[in-house]
Amino acid sequence: MGNKFFSYLDRTVEFLLFLVFVVIGLVGGLQVFNRFVLNQSLSWSEEMQIYGHIWLIFLAIPVAYRRGSHIGMNLLTRKFSEGTQRRLTLLADFLWLGLAAAILYYSTVIMKVAKNQTSPGLGLRMDYMYLSLTVGWSYLAMLALRKIAAALAQRKFP
Repeated sequence: MGNKFFSYLDRTVEFLLFLVFVVIGLVGGLQVFNRFVLNQSLSWSEEMQIYGHIWLIFLAIPVAYRRGSHIGMNLLTRKFSEGTQRRLTLLADFLWLGLAAAILYYSTVIMKVAKNQTSPGLGLRMDYMYLSLTVGWSYLAMLALRKIAAALAQRKFP
């Protein structure tokens, strides 16, 4: 049941990334059409694309972490034994978890202030934009915990 839930969650986040990307592209195309064909600019499109990019980034960071796609310094680590490499990977996972926890904490602090502000173009409460930090880094913390639990369950640490 757990693996099925996590698989569904992973695919849902990837689908959300796809949707945000498509919406950004459509709004950008609509803005170009309106500006050059209708000679009329949309007042909200740039702001919507900026916020879409923010959501895209903070959802993509955990997906790249889950896939192991972040840039790594493996030139040095390859010279270590397999056990040391596993310990370093576990340490990196704990560091990712710590970073996620810190960003989650401070994003909630920022959201308390931002709920009293609105965006100029869309008129949205700004805490909705900072929610991308909370959602993305909560997902990353969950992924880090999954990786840590899997590594500790293998018990291959001499």
